Amino acid sequence: APAPAAEAAAPAADALAIEMPALSSTMTEGKIVQWLKGVGDKVEAGDAIMVVESDKADMDVEAFEEGYIAKIITPEGEMAAVGAAVALLAETEDQIAAVAAGG
Repeated sequence: APAPAAEAAAPAADALAIEMPALSSTMTEGKIVQWLKGVGDKVEAGDAIMVVESDKADMDVEAFEEGYIAKIITPEGEMAAVGAAVALLAETEDQIAAVAAGG
């Protein structure tokens, strides 16, 4: 008998993207000065996770979601466009490896 469709369609670990925010109305890209959280760290909504240099100033950027840092896409010192994913968040500690591999 064929496998139930639900099993075949089950997604891999759910990944949430942490995106480069627009810290000013004129900002088109930002530089990650420092990651305040590392891979495997648990983050809560409101936690400062990175310091971003915009065209105006360096600012702490907070997480909007709760989860675990699974992968840092944009390393310290690198630029990312506003809206680009700079890191991936896993919902649970068990999903970190799967999210990191899939991202």
